Amino acid sequence: MKTIIREIPAPPVNGRLIAVSDIHGYVHYLKGLLAKIHFSSQDTLIIIGDMIEKGPESLATVRFIRRMIRDGFHVSVSMGNVEQSRLADLIAQTSAADQRFLHTLQKDLTVWKHGLFLDMMDELGISPVSVSADNAAALKQSLLDNYRPEIEWLLNLPTVLTAGSFIFAHAGIPTDDLARLGSADAMECLKCDAFLLKDIRFTRYIVTGHWPVTLYREDIDSMRPIFDAEKHIIALDGGCALKAGAQLNALILPGSAADMSEAQFASYDDFPVITADHPQQARTATIHIRYFNCSVDILEELDDLVRLRLISTGQTFLAPKSLLFFHPGMPPQCDDYSDALLEVNTGDSLSVIKDTSIGKIVKKDGIIGWYLDPSAADI
Repeated sequence: MKTIIREIPAPPVNGRLIAVSDIHGYVHYLKGLLAKIHFSSQDTLIIIGDMIEKGPESLATVRFIRRMIRDGFHVSVSMGNVEQSRLADLIAQTSAADQRFLHTLQKDLTVWKHGLFLDMMDELGISPVSVSADNAAALKQSLLDNYRPEIEWLLNLPTVLTAGSFIFAHAGIPTDDLARLGSADAMECLKCDAFLLKDIRFTRYIVTGHWPVTLYREDIDSMRPIFDAEKHIIALDGGCALKAGAQLNALILPGSAADMSEAQFASYDDFPVITADHPQQARTATIHIRYFNCSVDILEELDDLVRLRLISTGQTFLAPKSLLFFHPGMPPQCDDYSDALLEVNTGDSLSVIKDTSIGKIVKKDGIIGWYLDPSAADI
């Protein structure tokens, strides 16, 4: 699949460039973020792929974005790897594509509980349990017939967007030479895990999503965008639908001629907010669990907490029991977790992610950690 590059029309005078990525069906986060930053008809919104899947309202997200465009707002959208993979299996008329389509439906139903095709089927009154290899092709055709405007719009999205010295691509790019980039395989831009860790530097500024920013850090659990001035890369993905403390991040530029030093960011989530009633000193994490290294042994269950051993290292740690999940034939696994204590001053605003018997896991300025009760022993 060839890389398609499209230039973003110049924003109106005094208009801002605002980029978001990886909405993943969290249309309420997108609406909340746009309201928070006072998005207007003078601004240009850039959406860098993965609008759909995993989150609660994929179809509604697509429709909201298309409605913004119809209403005259300046919105430019590029393809993400989930749009590409879902659409490829939908339009392909092969038994292999039908099997992948069925596998996606099953995973969306059992793991994520949501998905673009499930949204469409729900609207059509089609039960997922009625779908089989015998009627998968007919179901695909029904979705194509009933949702042709949405599907054709998604199919026609470009791979890469450009604006002045900025290049926007879902997962990254192999080169910022646009002539060479145009001949690259599109998947190099749509699925490039841990792009920020690659030994590559650019002349232009590259804005990406795809890889939740918290996966780049071992010292803290942070959902804040990462600005790498040396490599000229900005990573935006705040982990919507994937991470417990997720937020939708927006890069805000005063215009396409801006420098990275002029960039600002804003974020939105809907966690309940409390005011800190006692101070707490920061403590660096002693354990940092990520999905690619999360198999554990259960040592002890303590009401709503559990003492675990990370199998790969032998480290033991205390964590909320609700973070555990299980797959047949595999050891227990622990969701993303850090035992860091946040620095908190009395009066700070804290977003509550998880409440436990010894304190709360909270987020302050995009950084996640424990805020222990005054009477709690240290974890």
